[in-house]
Amino acid sequence: MQDDLFFLGVTLMINLRGYSNCSNITMASKLPPPPIVNPKRKNFLGQPAPQGYVAGVGRGATGFTTRSDIGPARDANDVPDDRHPAPAKRKKDDEEDLEEDLNDANYDEFAGYGGSLFNKDPYDKDDEEADAVYEAIDERMDEKRREYREKRRKEEIEKYRQERPKIQQQFSDLKRELCAVSEDEWKNIPEVGDARNRKQRLHGRREKFTPLPDSVLTRNLGGESGTSIDPKSGLASAFPGMLTPTGDLDLRKIGQARNTLMDIKLNQVSDSVSGQTVVDPKGYLTDLQSMIPTYGGDINDIKKARLLLKSVRETNPNHPPAWIASARLEEVTGKLQAARNLILRGCETCPHSEDLWLEAARLVPVDTAKNVIAQAVNHLVNSVKLWIKASELEQDMKAKKRVFRKALEHIPNSVRLWKAAVELEEPEDAKILLSRAVECCPTSVELWLALARLETYENARKVLNKARENIPTDRQIWITAAKLEEAHGNTTMVEKIIDRSINSLAANGVEINREHWLKEAVDAEKSGAVLTCQAIIKFVIGHGVEDEDRKHSWLEDADNFTSQGAFECSRAVYSHALEIFPAKKSIWLRAAHFERQHGTRDSLESLLQRAVAHCPQAEVLWLMGAKSKWLAGDVPAARSILSLAFQANPNSEEIWLAAVKLESENWEYERARKLLAKARNSAPTPRVLMKSAKLEWHLGDLGEALKQLQTAIEQFPDYPKFYMMQGQIHGLQQRMTLARDSYSLGTKKCPTSVPLWLLLARLDESQGNMTRARSVLEKARQKNPQNPQLWLEAIRLEWKTGLKDIASAMMAKALQDCPTSGLLWAETIFLVDRPQRKTKSVDALKKCEHDPHVLLAVSKLFWTERKTQKCREWFNRAVKIDPDFGDAWGYFYKFELLHGTAEEQNDVKKRCVQAEPRHGEVWTTISKSPQNWRAKTEDILLLVAEALPVPV
Repeated sequence: MQDDLFFLGVTLMINLRGYSNCSNITMASKLPPPPIVNPKRKNFLGQPAPQGYVAGVGRGATGFTTRSDIGPARDANDVPDDRHPAPAKRKKDDEEDLEEDLNDANYDEFAGYGGSLFNKDPYDKDDEEADAVYEAIDERMDEKRREYREKRRKEEIEKYRQERPKIQQQFSDLKRELCAVSEDEWKNIPEVGDARNRKQRLHGRREKFTPLPDSVLTRNLGGESGTSIDPKSGLASAFPGMLTPTGDLDLRKIGQARNTLMDIKLNQVSDSVSGQTVVDPKGYLTDLQSMIPTYGGDINDIKKARLLLKSVRETNPNHPPAWIASARLEEVTGKLQAARNLILRGCETCPHSEDLWLEAARLVPVDTAKNVIAQAVNHLVNSVKLWIKASELEQDMKAKKRVFRKALEHIPNSVRLWKAAVELEEPEDAKILLSRAVECCPTSVELWLALARLETYENARKVLNKARENIPTDRQIWITAAKLEEAHGNTTMVEKIIDRSINSLAANGVEINREHWLKEAVDAEKSGAVLTCQAIIKFVIGHGVEDEDRKHSWLEDADNFTSQGAFECSRAVYSHALEIFPAKKSIWLRAAHFERQHGTRDSLESLLQRAVAHCPQAEVLWLMGAKSKWLAGDVPAARSILSLAFQANPNSEEIWLAAVKLESENWEYERARKLLAKARNSAPTPRVLMKSAKLEWHLGDLGEALKQLQTAIEQFPDYPKFYMMQGQIHGLQQRMTLARDSYSLGTKKCPTSVPLWLLLARLDESQGNMTRARSVLEKARQKNPQNPQLWLEAIRLEWKTGLKDIASAMMAKALQDCPTSGLLWAETIFLVDRPQRKTKSVDALKKCEHDPHVLLAVSKLFWTERKTQKCREWFNRAVKIDPDFGDAWGYFYKFELLHGTAEEQNDVKKRCVQAEPRHGEVWTTISKSPQNWRAKTEDILLLVAEALPVPV
């Protein structure tokens, strides 16, 4: 009943709700559309609440505050509301930062106030862009000045380091020397001792005690002492019934018992039948030591490698390198027998591997190796290496020959086997073997040439002809044929053979490689075939060279041959070049210098005769010919050459002066004066006038010399040597005022002449007028800026007067003015203290690596350190770079006099005479001295070496 009533009520409700919905839809379809904006809606609806709004404050809700009521407007019991806190107070520092500093002290006329005037305004994108632009401008301006600023900062740092060097820099040379300390010297360095006094060192030692057992103390009290051990003092057995026997144990008896036991064991090993001991008692421990494996690696690595190789062998047993690697691993680890077993198994598995058999022959003993190689040859009968290994295992010469003949039966075309077999035979048998060899190996050049060397002249020609037919593309056969003809005197055929060889090879498509042919020419010269060498160069030197590059290329080839010691090749190159360019003076000069250094006097004179015939206007060639005759002692021939030179070059200054020197060197002073008089009339040049005055000066007629100098000054007032000679003559006559007047006049007429300024300053210095000398040098530096000689003279002047600080400062200025002057850097090395010299020498070499003055200074530095070998090497470098530097030769010869042998001294002297140096501070002072005007180079070298001081 109740369930029926419930379902009935639900049905009524559904019907009523559906009716209402239908009625609403019908009414809505008849009404107009609503407006977009509701006029009755309030403005604040749907918008966020303003700041500080509290809902319900109009109805008296607690916690409501306004901006004017902030503070103690609430009761003490009210609940705090922190939803809208008051703004936090700024710190005092922040307020001070935001406040503008408008004081006069913070104002600049150009930049304005120091602080930012717009610090309170917001920082937007325009400000950021503006800041980026200004920052870019600042960086650009900074880049313009950066290089200058960094350079200036670097100079200031260098100057500061130079004035105040670090301790590390002062000891840098000593640190560099540590690299030369040997291991023994390291071990011999004494230990640093204890710097404390005796009381501190011994403090605490006396209070250390070592406790002793009571038994020792008891025995010592009773006066007993012994070397035995008490069995009751700890040696008794801990197990019952096994007590140590009573009484004292003697350690010496224990040692004797051990030796007895070892003897018994060794005797047991002995043979009971013959009585021979199988084990050597003395070498027993040595044999045990030899059983230790020599491999020092990790045992785990060996195991891994062994497992890996085993896996490789099992996976691919026909892979020979796996067997070889396994055997070598066992060999390295000391298991030689295991290695042999492995390699033999590998040979059984891979019988056709040549490397496996060779490795097996190497590992097994010699007797077994023969059997191994025999088996290998059965499997690999065509292996050349196996046959050669078989011959190496044989000790008897007949057995070796038998092995090779057997091998040649199986491999007749092996050049290596034929060569090895021929080397074991006598010449007659070798000839027979080679005859058969060239038949089996017709393309082997070595076999053909070897046969040609063993045959007679006629048979050798036939052999070489057959070789050319079989091998038409090889140059060695043609060159050997040319050498054969030259060796038997048939010189006319040499050039023909070389010419035919080039044509034949070119016809067969062979490229004519110029470098290879020139190398063959060098080899031909070393073998003694000079004509063959010359023929090769004649026909090959121009191959592949452009016409405009011929001269340059050929001279380079001549220099290369000379550096290799192939002088005949160089001579052939010069000869061919002179045939093509007979009027080139430079080639004649190069050839003449070559003959003077590496040829004979006859070859030089014959070359010079040809040279003056083709280049009669070349004065230097005439002079070289006359000098060669004069050095040979043939003065009339030298005069005749100079007379011919006068005819070819009338009024030539060089020839006039050479004739005067020839007469004066041979004590013919009157003839020299007449020649100079004729020269002054026909060719009055400054050099002729200077030589005339110099001859009178050397002969002692100073008045005539001054007269001629005065005439010369009137004719050539801008020639500085006239003033120098005039001042020097006045100085010899002790007329210092006239000497100074001559130098002063010379500096006015020739202000760019540095020697004149130096002579004037030295004259004032010798008179004691240091101030005047300084002013002269200062004026000279103004007239001749960036001149290292003037700077050096001024520095030495200050150093002599004792003003070393001023000299050092002046040296710094000089190096700034002339940073690449080797003269100044060389002087700097010895101006500084000894600990800093090496550092300065390194800096000097960086600036002037190839300057002879710097190299000489480094040599002297090694001299002071007693490093003779290095000193000799650097002296050689100095004289090699500039052979005309006389001071280097003087120091070098003095060094050899003190530290070298007689042979080394003569070598330096010979090289110096050959170089004929003419420059150098001390060298020119001695060589141009009036009393040494006839001295030879050898005499001047001795005087210079005597005058030079030993560096300290």
